[in-house]
Amino acid sequence: MTTISNMTADAFVKRPPRDMRFFLVHGSDEGLVRERAKALVGAALQGDADPLRLTRLDGDAVARDPGALADEAYAVAMFGGARAVWIEAQARDLLPALTPLFARPPVDCTIVVEAGSLKRGTALRSAFEKAEGAASIECYPDDKRTLGPLIEAEARAAGMTIAPEARDYLVGLLGSDRGATRSEIAKLTLYARGQSRIEIDDVEAIVADAAPSTLDATIDAALLGDVAGVEAGAGRFFADGGDAGFLVMRLAQRLTLLRRLRLEMETGKNFDGVAQAMGLRMAPASRAALAKQAERWSGAAAARRLAAVATLSGRVRRNPRLAGALAQRALWAIATGLRSQRQVQRNEDV
Repeated sequence: MTTISNMTADAFVKRPPRDMRFFLVHGSDEGLVRERAKALVGAALQGDADPLRLTRLDGDAVARDPGALADEAYAVAMFGGARAVWIEAQARDLLPALTPLFARPPVDCTIVVEAGSLKRGTALRSAFEKAEGAASIECYPDDKRTLGPLIEAEARAAGMTIAPEARDYLVGLLGSDRGATRSEIAKLTLYARGQSRIEIDDVEAIVADAAPSTLDATIDAALLGDVAGVEAGAGRFFADGGDAGFLVMRLAQRLTLLRRLRLEMETGKNFDGVAQAMGLRMAPASRAALAKQAERWSGAAAARRLAAVATLSGRVRRNPRLAGALAQRALWAIATGLRSQRQVQRNEDV
């Protein structure tokens, strides 16, 4: 029985056993499945790019004609050398085609099957786990243990290092798909070309969804009582064609988050502890702004403003021509109300 765990799979696919002929690469991370399948094919062909030595098949073709796989597996390369057959399973039943090959493995051909997420006990997965000369290789999304070394390795390959805080921040933004992760890291190293070290500012500038949007900055300004910031940010948002309904939706989402934070903090917990428990992933600037908002708002105040925003949402939908003005007025009211509240508090403290 050969099952390769997600943690050990990267090392395994670089140097698979020479006598192993069958590999099932499966899991929920499609980009990682493709990357590891490609690595296995490359190892089988020893880097030879001769297209005559590699055959690509899809699951439909194999399911329709199981004998076709045997024909490919036992064929001899025109100019000699090892061959590989790369199959995309596509949730098809491949066992009728594979079972005869498990019984009589090809001598110079490697079979790599690329599949989606397969539960333990699934027929195809069980067959690869039990067959001699076969391996089932798990591919699940990266986590902190795997992402950190991957980021550092990619930075080194580009001739750079990455600051620890930039690496940790990047870890929080990536991981759902290995292909997307490598794409984002590649964009980052290209952006930082010419530098010796990647800093957190580079991550915020280039990685998708890392930098706060104009709208987020405008909502931050409103919830911090920055009237000038609201006027400037809202002006830019609508000048760029921003939608008032979207603004109101994002404002409601932020108030909902703020209320949840405050309710937890009012039980004696600190902001960092609550944010970590909630799994918040934000740019450092956005996180700092949210922390300030959590200091200045109470759970009850956020709930009251959230109810007002819900009413505003209906008015925006009913009055599209006035939607922009209504949304801007709401932001201005939040900012001026909070500023007035702080002034009253300062007077009471005197």
